[in-house]
Amino acid sequence: MPATTDSNLEIAKRANDEARADFATWLMMAKLNSIDALPQESQSFFAGYRALLARRQSEAAAAETTIQIVYRSYYARMGGTGTPPLVKTAPRTRPMTDNHGDNVTPFRKIKPEKPPQPEKRKLPVALIFIGLVVLAVLYNYVSKGMI
Repeated sequence: MPATTDSNLEIAKRANDEARADFATWLMMAKLNSIDALPQESQSFFAGYRALLARRQSEAAAAETTIQIVYRSYYARMGGTGTPPLVKTAPRTRPMTDNHGDNVTPFRKIKPEKPPQPEKRKLPVALIFIGLVVLAVLYNYVSKGMI
């Protein structure tokens, strides 16, 4: 049985997604100085990331190496068999700019949608004409004293 069966590929995708999400969470928790709240396994993975940074690896290379280590661990834990297959990740559509450590997007108010206007019922032109004729006849009848 090959190591890249459909179930193993599915496990690999889930493990990769979870590893990337967890690593992003760990980075955020590090910014908030709350790494101690993580489970011991997560703390050891993050300590490995810091050790890679201490060896003067670039931040992106250290992050990717750590994510791959976490991915292999998650793959095995989720029941994947054999060597974890390479999972292609979608490239970023645009590079993130450093706004002096601030990655908050300003809030934009969304304009509420206007409710649809109820249709005005239009009187047919013929009905208006007939109403005017009736009024004119009544006026002539009343004004000549025929009542």
